[in-house]
Amino acid sequence: MLSDPDRRTLRELESALLSDPAFTRAVLPVARRLQRLSAPVVVGVTAGGGSDPALEWAVAEAAGQRRPLRIVHAFSAPVVLDPLGFVPTVDSLPTQQAAAARLVDGALARVRAIAADVDVSACIIRGSPRRVLLRESRGASLLVLGSRRRAGRRPGVQRLLHGSLTLQVTAGADCPVAVVQPSGAVARDAVPPGVVVGVDGMRHSDAATGFAFRVASRRGLGVTAVHAWSADCPADLEAVTAPLVTTEAAAHALVDGAVARWRERYPHVPVTTEVVRRDPAAALIAGSAGAALVVVGSRGRRAGLGAVFGSVSRAVVDGALGPVAVVHRRTEPSPPEAHRWASR
Repeated sequence: MLSDPDRRTLRELESALLSDPAFTRAVLPVARRLQRLSAPVVVGVTAGGGSDPALEWAVAEAAGQRRPLRIVHAFSAPVVLDPLGFVPTVDSLPTQQAAAARLVDGALARVRAIAADVDVSACIIRGSPRRVLLRESRGASLLVLGSRRRAGRRPGVQRLLHGSLTLQVTAGADCPVAVVQPSGAVARDAVPPGVVVGVDGMRHSDAATGFAFRVASRRGLGVTAVHAWSADCPADLEAVTAPLVTTEAAAHALVDGAVARWRERYPHVPVTTEVVRRDPAAALIAGSAGAALVVVGSRGRRAGLGAVFGSVSRAVVDGALGPVAVVHRRTEPSPPEAHRWASR
């Protein structure tokens, strides 16, 4: 038992160490590594059963990574229109909270039935689901979301501009995001599933490749690295382009180079490379049939209008036949913010 003078001495010592720039620089990398090791897998759950496959997928991933699992449910207070404008309805709030509690209790029971040894906690947060999930992504190792496929989706530009919650969170998250489609959407054949990753030689593609190899290593699966290429555009007014055989050879060299260091790091993971002359999104969507996971890199939310109209990752999330992981150029996870967490 420490005496009061001893406590004061320890506080003074702690303050002195933290105020020393040299000490802070030395300790910070270690603290960040420890922080990454303890960062949870976060799964968002919603009413209606659409998030059940995502919950089960997240449980398996948390168990495989030996990380805690954090269940998040967010809801917004309803509003009504009165003569003075939009105001929240207070009467329905207790009903919403009770429904949210039942949803979270059911999710916790499901997790404990699947993997009783997984360290699981849950929270109910009143607020915009998009903002809540983006905030949660800051301290997560992985964010898992469900996806509800609906008939009669908006075609073309209307559908892209509509933007679902899943796509908005995927574009803005600060950690990798896995989007899990409803189970039973794909009829699997006798070919063992593997992890498919899109490769284009960019930095975000390298992050996605590393993610794919880590997942494959944990699950005992192989990796298929897919690179889609197209003919060179004319370099001048005379329409002079490189021969197709030259362009294809460069594509093979690119994908081989992209997976080289990951082959060395994970020599036990079988690797297959595919070079196809096709649109990148179409190639990955085709490869998603029967795959355990499709991994695609993304420049993230700062990519401008190209992220809205030309994002490969967005198209793959919207069209893939199985789980998709979107990996941005990874930033270090920051400590979880002090909001209303309740271990249940």
